[in-house]
Amino acid sequence: MLLLCLFSLVCNSQSPQKADRSYVFRGVNVVDVASGSIVSNTNVLVSNGKIVAVGRSKPKLPKGTVVLDAKGKFIMPGMYDMHAHFPNVDGEPFPVDDYLLLNLSRGITSLRIMRGAPVVLEWKQKIQNEEVIGPSLFVGSPALVVDEKLQQQALRPLLAGYQRQGYDFIKYLGGNNQGVYDSINYIAQQIGIKVAGHGPPMGLEAAVNAGQSSVEHIEPFIGLYLYDSTRYAAAMTRFVEKKLWSCPDLYWYLIYGYQIPKPKLLASPGIEYVPKEMVARWEKELYGIDSTTLKRKYDAYALRVNTYKKLLPRKDKQGVNLLVSPGDGVFVIPGYSYFEEMKLFAQCGISNAHILQACTSNAAHYFGEDKRGRIEADQPADIVLLDANPLLDIANTTMISGVMVRGRWFSKKELDEKLVAIKKKYTN
Repeated sequence: MLLLCLFSLVCNSQSPQKADRSYVFRGVNVVDVASGSIVSNTNVLVSNGKIVAVGRSKPKLPKGTVVLDAKGKFIMPGMYDMHAHFPNVDGEPFPVDDYLLLNLSRGITSLRIMRGAPVVLEWKQKIQNEEVIGPSLFVGSPALVVDEKLQQQALRPLLAGYQRQGYDFIKYLGGNNQGVYDSINYIAQQIGIKVAGHGPPMGLEAAVNAGQSSVEHIEPFIGLYLYDSTRYAAAMTRFVEKKLWSCPDLYWYLIYGYQIPKPKLLASPGIEYVPKEMVARWEKELYGIDSTTLKRKYDAYALRVNTYKKLLPRKDKQGVNLLVSPGDGVFVIPGYSYFEEMKLFAQCGISNAHILQACTSNAAHYFGEDKRGRIEADQPADIVLLDANPLLDIANTTMISGVMVRGRWFSKKELDEKLVAIKKKYTN
């Protein structure tokens, strides 16, 4: 009876519990993302923002520990959206608090922001200081375009300056000067900061040779594969050897390539949390073209998307480090569209275990965060509690019973109340 009362107390709270509070998830099934297995009937103790103990024996509980009866539920690490764009900077104009909450409510406890700015660093610090509740931010530098202006700059102080300011990686956007592109990657590796972004116009082989840590989108891979599949295979062998990363943002291509019927887009999961005027703008932006142009784009994207759907499972079998994100843009709904990308991975034949690894431990390893992405002692307490086993069905990642971020617990009831408040803003 005491356990039920304590659980009810937490679920009915109107504000997030402090990170310095202790919790124990009793009798929970732990999703071991590394091995793709379940450790059943386990106790997970969290204190001061960290996982303290994981095991079947009952741990000694600090005074005031909140006991969560999690029998029959499944606990997994919080997920990373690895290609996000911050709202009102270069992303869609969502209210920032709504944007953060929508992601958090879907179990996303970390966001890799692909184009940074000082204001994004300010939000990153606010979140770290617990002034604002939301996923942790990993922020890229302002985007580098190898144009005439950049070619005249001294690259080492530029990149080192971004590093000192607190940016977590260098964002490469484009440009045709291979010498400058190679120098960006060389200097970044020397000073100890990663480069992520688009594949260079010189192609996938140039990105692999330069050691660009993360190659975004599908074009670099499709381009080389369609041009010369033998050279593509050789490049991918080196890609794996160099331990580089790939974030395809496949869902974005389905939207912009008209591969999803318009009625289905207008009924996208989570669209009730998007302002109606934004949805109207999205519809106009995407469909404000003539039927001939739409058909031409549909055919071109269909070729690229279908080709990549064949390449994606091969990349997984080769051991490519895959990352997960739906991308950003029209009809990409924070948090909710993330699962659409997971579904696409599953439809391509990637196992649920490998999808979960891409969402959690793979992403953590990208940042050298060996203390993230697993349910183990001494890990930061970024946790998703589920009602069903995600290894059996990846759709079970949407059956969220609660989310913990940096040790702060949000029950499903509290998350739902916050979502209702967002919805009311756009329906009244």
